[in-house]
Amino acid sequence: MIALVFLGLWYTGMLYQWYSGVQAGESALSESSLPDSKSIAVLPFDNLSPDPENEYFSYGITEDIITQLSKIPDLSVTSRTSAMRYQDSEKSIREIAQELQVASILEGSVRRVGNQVRITAQLIDSKTDEHLWAETYDREIEDIFAIQSDVAEQIASSLKVELSPADRERIERKPTENLTAYDYYLQGRDHYYSYNREANEQAIEFFNEALDVDPDYARAHGGLADAYAQRWLWYGFGEEWLDSAIEESNQAVALDPDLAETYAAEGLVQRLLRDARERESPQGDGPP
Repeated sequence: MIALVFLGLWYTGMLYQWYSGVQAGESALSESSLPDSKSIAVLPFDNLSPDPENEYFSYGITEDIITQLSKIPDLSVTSRTSAMRYQDSEKSIREIAQELQVASILEGSVRRVGNQVRITAQLIDSKTDEHLWAETYDREIEDIFAIQSDVAEQIASSLKVELSPADRERIERKPTENLTAYDYYLQGRDHYYSYNREANEQAIEFFNEALDVDPDYARAHGGLADAYAQRWLWYGFGEEWLDSAIEESNQAVALDPDLAETYAAEGLVQRLLRDARERESPQGDGPP
């Protein structure tokens, strides 16, 4: 009888230890699955302009804010490709944040009329749905880069991310002094992302228009590099377009060594060129 009592007590103790271990494991798993508090996704800004053709501008502002936020080392930013999937989505902020594994969401709108632009932005805590920060900018189009920089700095402050002087300098640096070049660049990017042959040709035209008015516009050179590589990858053009893409990506990096997207363009082109040459090499040959 005493032995049975001791056996029962031993079994109860083992069961308690097992249950405690399960609870601790679930707690650890729950904590590990929580998104970093300094993580963010920027959803596509709504185009509220009277002219629906201005949608390229609202898309461009969205991408540029993502680019600005990506310059902050301690901030984890969801890629444009992942965030753009939620254009016109009916999912809640909480659902989107869970799918993207981010702690906060930035959403907003853009209204452009002539030389005036209104941009609204609100940063939302994905767990509580509370606004962490919100602002409306009513400015002239000449202030567009200052608006983007301010949005990035305000978000960093709201998420308790410290910016070094070098971080601020990168964020506040204008990509071009020519707003006409900037507008051409945004239209080029919009066509590039359409992923069809006709749009690719139009993208190249817009990037070249941007470079006609600002030959030192690094992002336009990077856009050309992407578009040239796209011609070879998707539309059956010859390998000489990859060589042209390399020239443009090298030019972009030379003009702005701190611009991440220029390195992305260069990396893509180099990888495509390597793959092309490997396919042309006989079996058994090493890399070129």
